[in-house]
Amino acid sequence: MNNSTVHKLEQNSIQQRVIDWVMAGAGDFAETDIYRALDLIDAGPKQMCSQTLVKLKEQCEIESVGTRYGWYRRIDRSVVKIDWRSASTKEFPIQLPFKIHEQARIFPKSIIVVSGEKNTGKTGFCLNVVAMNQNRYIEILDSIAPIYYYSSEMLAPEFKERLSCFRDVPFKDWNFEPIHRTQNFEDVVEPDGINIIDFLEIHDKFWLIGEHMTKIWQRLNNGIAIVCVQKADGKEHGRGADFLNEKPRLTMSLSKRFLSDGQLNGATLKVTNCKFPRMPSNPNGKSLDYNCFDGAELTAIGGWYFQSKK
Repeated sequence: MNNSTVHKLEQNSIQQRVIDWVMAGAGDFAETDIYRALDLIDAGPKQMCSQTLVKLKEQCEIESVGTRYGWYRRIDRSVVKIDWRSASTKEFPIQLPFKIHEQARIFPKSIIVVSGEKNTGKTGFCLNVVAMNQNRYIEILDSIAPIYYYSSEMLAPEFKERLSCFRDVPFKDWNFEPIHRTQNFEDVVEPDGINIIDFLEIHDKFWLIGEHMTKIWQRLNNGIAIVCVQKADGKEHGRGADFLNEKPRLTMSLSKRFLSDGQLNGATLKVTNCKFPRMPSNPNGKSLDYNCFDGAELTAIGGWYFQSKK
């Protein structure tokens, strides 16, 4: 075998290895990533790698990423078809404070967002969700729904104090899993359970909250996630605004309530978006005033109403 034949075989081998590496991957990649992965050190193999990537781009198998030189992504033409004819329309029978579930339909693999100002009872709302849904058999899960409470702030002593304020729930009846977690909730979300995230912390780059929501949604199967986020005083939506509201099927906003003389008087819950209202009732845009006592007991003040526009 002469040298030209050996060289050609080596080139073909490098080309095939590059193709295999690219086709096996996902997401953005740099040409230098291939150098390291395939141990391409000399100029010749690197040049063959570059030429192979050019051919793959011409064949529309990859495309350049932005303006970064040498960065690509594999074009993914796979599709997930939606079999809507045989789809189940059974709801996830989550019970929510203030009987919100009687106005909103929640399906499996849904995200509910609770955006709240500080000290408006976000944690009280979430703990009431636990109290209302623990030990309940959920038909769609064919089991008692497991409840996972991911808290970024409360530790064991605070949980004990909060739960002791529920006069109607003895300690022995609490049945949920409290977990301390501050980030990457999508890594631990239970696909077939009730997941409560209190709360999703975003300090900057608020547009990334949409990415977190998508990853949480992708993790879900028949379960649901209730995600709390902070919102600035006076704002209707939580941090991330439009990016926050893309995936959730139900979003609510909790704001401080003040009397005409400026005195704080409880809080107001507003349904800012309900994708599937339970007709003829439609909670979109409706508000309800309430008090939260001892971080546990939620008491409505009056009934639901539409806020007048100022």
